[in-house]
Amino acid sequence: MAVIDEKGRLFGKVNLLDLVVVIAVVAVAARFGYQKVAAKAVTTNNQDTTVEVTALLSPVRQFTIDALPQGTDVYDSKSNAYLGKIVATKKTPAIVTNVGPDGNLWQSESKTSFDYYVTVRGPGHSSPNAVTMGGIEVKIGRDIDFKTKLWANPVVTVDVNEHPPAR
Repeated sequence: MAVIDEKGRLFGKVNLLDLVVVIAVVAVAARFGYQKVAAKAVTTNNQDTTVEVTALLSPVRQFTIDALPQGTDVYDSKSNAYLGKIVATKKTPAIVTNVGPDGNLWQSESKTSFDYYVTVRGPGHSSPNAVTMGGIEVKIGRDIDFKTKLWANPVVTVDVNEHPPAR
């Protein structure tokens, strides 16, 4: 008995074309079933949490610092998404580079400009590959456009804490 007969049937019983179609349908169904199971596994690893982001504004003047007191609500400038409240601030003199008449460079502390660190605490979401606040990924070194009711400026993220202690 031949494996494929003259009519193209496998062992004289199953049409070869029908067998290929059945295998393709089973493979597609298995792939979508696996995607559903894998998506549920990833979803269970995600969690809502409280996130603290420390951002650097540099250099700024005193009037900018006065516009950002603790307790101020902070939003994303582009999407208007709520990021959280300012819970801590720190002001240090900005280091400026000066150029002398001979072209030499030197650094000194500015008397009018400051580096201002702002810590924003708010609701966030943690997954295996990202931490987000208001749908915005927060990563160290990334620029975020902060805004408040009276102020807006890009800031650089210098620290992200997914599980900050209670304040």
